[in-house]
Amino acid sequence: MGSPDEGMGSRSVTDGNVANPSRIPSEIMSFFKENVGEILLVKGPPGSGKTLFSLECMRELCRSVSGIAVFTRMDSDQVQAEMGWITNDETRGNLSAYNSGDRISDPNWFKREFDQIIGSKNQAPLGYILFDTIDAITEQYDNPQRKMKEIVSLIQRTNVSAIMVEEDEGVTYLDHLAGGVVRINFGEVDRRRYRSLRIEKLRGVEVNHSDYLMTLHLGNFRSFEPWDPSRVEIGEWVPLPDTEDEFSTGLSDLDRILNGGYRKGSYNILDIDDHISTDEYMMIMRPVLLNFVEQGYGILMVPPAGEHPEALRSDMQRFVDKGKLEGKVYFLDYFSASSTKHYIIPMAVGKKEGGSQRGLEVIQNLRGPDMKPYLDFVGMDTMEYLMGESISLKHLLTGVSKAKVTKTLGLGLTKPGLKTSQGIRNMADVYIRMVKINNIPCIYGVKPQTGIYAVVPDPELKFPNLNLIPLT
Repeated sequence: MGSPDEGMGSRSVTDGNVANPSRIPSEIMSFFKENVGEILLVKGPPGSGKTLFSLECMRELCRSVSGIAVFTRMDSDQVQAEMGWITNDETRGNLSAYNSGDRISDPNWFKREFDQIIGSKNQAPLGYILFDTIDAITEQYDNPQRKMKEIVSLIQRTNVSAIMVEEDEGVTYLDHLAGGVVRINFGEVDRRRYRSLRIEKLRGVEVNHSDYLMTLHLGNFRSFEPWDPSRVEIGEWVPLPDTEDEFSTGLSDLDRILNGGYRKGSYNILDIDDHISTDEYMMIMRPVLLNFVEQGYGILMVPPAGEHPEALRSDMQRFVDKGKLEGKVYFLDYFSASSTKHYIIPMAVGKKEGGSQRGLEVIQNLRGPDMKPYLDFVGMDTMEYLMGESISLKHLLTGVSKAKVTKTLGLGLTKPGLKTSQGIRNMADVYIRMVKINNIPCIYGVKPQTGIYAVVPDPELKFPNLNLIPLT
C-alpha cells in the first residue's frame, strides 16, 4: 500500500449540499465578514499548522483588499522559501510579506511603518494584518500587555482586522483582548495522528461546528465541513478499468493507495466503528459493486444485518441502468423463507438446503462458460449471528480459499462487537477501518498499514465518486 501522500492531488472540498469554495471553516469567514477591526488569536503546539492556517485565512480574505503578513521569527530567505506563493497567487499581489529584518517587525518602528502602509496610494485599502508570531514583538518589553494594547488600539482605529499567532499555548491576556480564539491540536486514532481545529470563541457569530478535522497535505491548510451522503449533489457514476492483476475498487484514490486495487483472488474487509451509518459505509462498498456491474461481472451478496436486499438493489439502481443488474446481482437472504423476486434466494430454516443448491447454480451462471470472476460480498455480522463464531470463521475460510482458487473477489463487512473480528483480520488480504473524526468519515489501512484519509465527494464528478484526502 502506498504512503499517505502518494498520488494525491489538492482539490476543493464539498459540504453536505453545495461546493464550499473556501478551505477555512465558514464560521471563521463569517467572523471577519461581520466584524471590522477584530483580532483572531491562533494557538497550538509547535508544528500543528498555525502558520499555514493563518496564511490560508489571509489568502481568502485578501482577494479584494490588501494585507500584510509579518513573520517575526523568519528571515527573508526563509519567507521566500516557505511563502513564495504570496507574490504569485490568486490574491493578485494584495498580500505582502515582511520578515524579521524589516523595520515593521521592530516594535519601535511598527507605528511609523504601519502608518506609511495605510497612507500608501499604490495598493488596495489595507484590510488585514498577520503577526506570526506576536510573542516576538511583545517579549522585548517589561510590560508586554501595555505594548500589545497599543498595537491593538492602533490597528483597530484604522479598521484593520488582525490574525495573531501566539506561541504560548495557555490562556493569556490576549485571549481576553481577541474577539476570536482558535486552537489547533493533534489527535490520534489507532496510533495514527491527525490534526483538528477547535473554535473556542468567535464574537458575534453562531458556531454550528466547534471542531473541524483538517490537513496540511502538500503544504496547504484545508478543513473539512461535515456533510451528509443522503443530501449531497449526485453526479454520473464513472466506472474505472481493472488491471491485469487487480479489480478496481471503483475509487481512483483507493486504487492508488492499494497499488492498483483489490488483488484478483483476494479477500478484503471493511471494518466500521459504532458511529458509521449505512449511508457512510456504502460510500466505500458501493463503488466496487457498481464497477463490477458496469464491467459485466456478477455479484452474490449476503446483506449485513438490518439491510434488506431490495434496499441494496434500489441503491445501485440510482447510479446504473436497471437492465445491467438483471441476471448479475443476487442476494442470499438468511432471514426470509420465501421470496417473489428471482434475485432473492431465501435461506431461512426449512429452505436452507434448497437455497444452497440455488446459490451454487447462481454462481455457475454468473461465471458462465468463460469462468468469469464474480464478487462474493458477505455481511459478517449476519453470518456470526446465524452460525456462531466457529462456523462463521469456517465459512470465511472457505470463502477466502474459494476466492484464491477461482481468482474472484471476496469482500466482507464487519461491525463492532463481532467475536470473529481477530480471525477475520488474520485471514484478510486487505483490512480497512472506517471511523468518524469530527463528523467526517475517514478510512485507514490496518493491513497493510496506512495513514488516515478523509472521505469527501469528488467536487468535479460529484457523488458517488469520491476523493480520499490524506490527513497529514
